[in-house]
Amino acid sequence: MSRNNNKKQQGWNPYSSNIQRFSIYPSIRNPEERSLRIGDVITVNIYDIDEKGNGVVRYGDKKIIIPNATSGSRVKIKIIKIQGDIAIGHIISVLNESNSEY
Repeated sequence: MSRNNNKKQQGWNPYSSNIQRFSIYPSIRNPEERSLRIGDVITVNIYDIDEKGNGVVRYGDKKIIIPNATSGSRVKIKIIKIQGDIAIGHIISVLNESNSEY
């Protein structure tokens, strides 16, 4: 009689299972973890301007292009179009203007 045959097999392994599923606390996620969808409203800092004069922002794995945005501004935008890894955003409000003069 072998020792392994008499041993009851454990069906749940605490080291390889999703412990969050059993938790009473909600999962905390970063905005980058969630995928970007059309209609989402987000706040971003414009860090770059492309060759056409549009603002450019990286948000997670997406590049967001924002027309009529100035570099250095903090704006609230609404996502209006997503195509591949590029999204187009529309400015809802400007929270902080850039300090640079043109």
